[in-house]
Amino acid sequence: MRITLDELKRTSDGKSVSSFNKIFKEYLDIKPYWVDNGFYYLTRRNIYHIPAMEEQCITISNKFALIELDAAVKGFFIQLLLLSQYGNIKLIKKNIIKAIRIDKKTYDKYIIELVGADLVSITTPLTLHTENILLENDFSKQKKLPTKKVNKIAEIDDNGNIIIPK
Repeated sequence: MRITLDELKRTSDGKSVSSFNKIFKEYLDIKPYWVDNGFYYLTRRNIYHIPAMEEQCITISNKFALIELDAAVKGFFIQLLLLSQYGNIKLIKKNIIKAIRIDKKTYDKYIIELVGADLVSITTPLTLHTENILLENDFSKQKKLPTKKVNKIAEIDDNGNIIIPK
């Protein structure tokens, strides 16, 4: 994606994103977007290559963001989803507390909130309600990044149009 930090800032309710590149450097392939006018001028845009999805991942619908729960409770539910898909454990209280490393009070608090939001039923093992939340992973549209990194410099033609080499 090609986006400015100011545009990214607007999507995060105006919070500072000045350290975005430092924080996500290990996760993203970030390339500065250069324009050649005889001199090198670094524009305020970067090209961010998001790596391909891992085999053991889940895809969550944007409808999950509309559910009014605390972020910590949503994070706990996502952990439960991952445990149910890839944890190879029975979703009972003892196993979940051990796998996620939380205390019993916190577990009980989060479960009560998830039951109230109709995301979990208290059964043995827990039943997660994932309808319209957990989507199928679609690996078909992923673009694999080349293993050999090539720095490409954009050019400007006589009309002022930017030409990006392929």
